[in-house]
Amino acid sequence: MSVNSGEVLAIVDPHLHLWQLSAGDYQWLRHNNAPAWPDKALLQQDYAAPALELTAPFQLAGLVHIEAGLDNSAPARELAWLAQQNIPVPHRAVAFLDCSLPIAKVLANVQKLLPYQPAGVRHIFEADDERWLHAPQLSQIAAELAQHQLLLEVQCTLASAKNVARIQQLAAAFPALKLVLNHAGLVRPDDFARWQKGMRSLAALPNVALKLSGWELLSAGRYSQADPAWQQQVLAAVLSEWPPQRLMLASNFPLCLWQGSYQQLWQRNYQLLTNLGLDSTGWQHLSAGSARQWYGLT
Repeated sequence: MSVNSGEVLAIVDPHLHLWQLSAGDYQWLRHNNAPAWPDKALLQQDYAAPALELTAPFQLAGLVHIEAGLDNSAPARELAWLAQQNIPVPHRAVAFLDCSLPIAKVLANVQKLLPYQPAGVRHIFEADDERWLHAPQLSQIAAELAQHQLLLEVQCTLASAKNVARIQQLAAAFPALKLVLNHAGLVRPDDFARWQKGMRSLAALPNVALKLSGWELLSAGRYSQADPAWQQQVLAAVLSEWPPQRLMLASNFPLCLWQGSYQQLWQRNYQLLTNLGLDSTGWQHLSAGSARQWYGLT
């Protein structure tokens, strides 16, 4: 791909976090709370939309705010807070939904979110919470989400055959439910082969999408250099199996700042995909079009 003089490359970022520390709890950002990241200081400040700085040829054309734990006991509060922010581009939100609560409470919490018209919900299915991906009640939750046209963010490792089988099961049982896999399925170099097998198993499912982000998470909360060779290896594997209409580049801002600026992240994405021979149509899907479609951004 080459950029013509004056050409604008629209970016719709489908995975970023905005927060105002004085507005809520944000328990995970506190030094003594999990995750035990050594460089949390970067995150312990407010992040608002003006911090999403891009210069030519890139231009922010939309975003999706992913819940950041303003108040996990009352997740509608975060949606109410977001509605008061000055965000100058089209945007949607994904709310927190605690899928570990008794089912009646979970369903009641879904109802409380509806007035704010979120795009979907997220419960992070990692570590001990992976069990809630496999809990029988998740099927009831999935049915409720599908009824209200809310997507489910699935943040779990695709290196687990059990996790992949569960995602396949949910996708088949609820064809109207959009399942969006976070952070490239939490791929790691030490389990790349297992991850690749899982990733391939999900490639043909029309109601499953994959967000390509979270590269900085490999450094476990430390300032680090980006690893373009690793990122390109993952992108190449995914592009060989998945259609671009179900792939989305994302930033995980502000965590991505551990590896450089917001501008540098999108420059790196563009360069790596150019290296891989992606054409301009494919780039438009991955950088904006797919996110608009999956999150209902206009």
